[in-house]
Amino acid sequence: MKRGIYIHMPFCVQKCRYCAFLSFDAENSPRREYMEALCEEIRLRSAADDACGAACGPVSSVYIGGGTPSVMDISQLSEMVKLLRRSYDITPDAEFTLEANPATLGRKDGVTLAKLQAYKFMGVNRLSMGVQSMDNDRLHFLGRIHTPENVRRDMELIRKKGFDNVSLDLIFSVPGQTTADALCDLEKVLELGPEHISCYSLQIEEGTPFGEMAAAGELTEVPDEEDRRTYHEICRVLREAGYEHYEISNFAKPGYRAKHNSLYWNMDDYIAFGLGASGFAGGVRYKNTEDIDEYIALLKEGRLPTAEEHVNTAFDNISEAVFTGLRRKEGVTYEEAAAAYFRAADAEGRQPESAEACREFFWDIFSEAKQEAREYAERGLLVIDEKGLKLTEQGTDISNSIMSLFV
Repeated sequence: MKRGIYIHMPFCVQKCRYCAFLSFDAENSPRREYMEALCEEIRLRSAADDACGAACGPVSSVYIGGGTPSVMDISQLSEMVKLLRRSYDITPDAEFTLEANPATLGRKDGVTLAKLQAYKFMGVNRLSMGVQSMDNDRLHFLGRIHTPENVRRDMELIRKKGFDNVSLDLIFSVPGQTTADALCDLEKVLELGPEHISCYSLQIEEGTPFGEMAAAGELTEVPDEEDRRTYHEICRVLREAGYEHYEISNFAKPGYRAKHNSLYWNMDDYIAFGLGASGFAGGVRYKNTEDIDEYIALLKEGRLPTAEEHVNTAFDNISEAVFTGLRRKEGVTYEEAAAAYFRAADAEGRQPESAEACREFFWDIFSEAKQEAREYAERGLLVIDEKGLKLTEQGTDISNSIMSLFV
């Protein structure tokens, strides 16, 4: 089984108006103390993993996310990566992603190139940039700090430095944005030639400035019909441009699927470090505290910052395998689902050996969902065959409803 590592950097130049992620203003946050605590967590978790044998397997992907990791001090980031490599067996061909928002790599070309060179020296071989829009007014409305010109300039320097695996994020269904506006954004991103594109419908979250504006009646969300029309047009344009639609929100040129995110959808193990980070290893899901002062204090005391921990049952495993597997273009097979079930410590019996037996086992577990699943299939929203089940493109419009059958 493949294994990954996720590291959370909870600092940004400024908080975007739609953002509900765990992040803080970089200038007024204890970044040095945080990095020291993060390194201590790596030491403690790797020692604990070694004690139970969990750290022996190779790591096939590393993802440094946030927040905005590219605002972090290069020397501190480099020392953390060195410690990570000493602590875990990261394979030479591992995918190593770092999130780097436009306008945070440096204002001068020379500074940016030096920063990119430092990332390459650390082993970073994939960059993920939150572009979100290629329209100045829309970027300002979203609370982004960059301009379309920053995106073009950064992409030029990224290519100049030799990075050949770049993912760009786009947000659509921004209030006031039409389908034509969203496709204009997409066409401008396609001109940059990224290997991977993620497209997300804007979600208005409580506790964000947009959430407060919506509650006060100052912000009107894009109607569902317009949102879905935009999504399907995006899918069409990207298919015609040669991108594979391999997951609900993700598109890649051949050979450039995100290996790290695929760990989540495939129910593989991933070890998580950092504030509020969630991991899944050895059948146990855990989440770190979201209180930065508590995070730093616990690690100064030599204690892990785990706030929640849950040992997955066999039903948890098969349910999650279906829920996450249905996000993929290929969907989920009965054999994959059965294998997930029998990985749990409380699983009884033996995994069925034949594909037919796995199918029977699957529908025994989800017997109450079978009729409703068939109805979705009859409506052209779900494909059910002898191997497993998968969403159709139209089915993605109500993916949560379909997935909830198996929870």
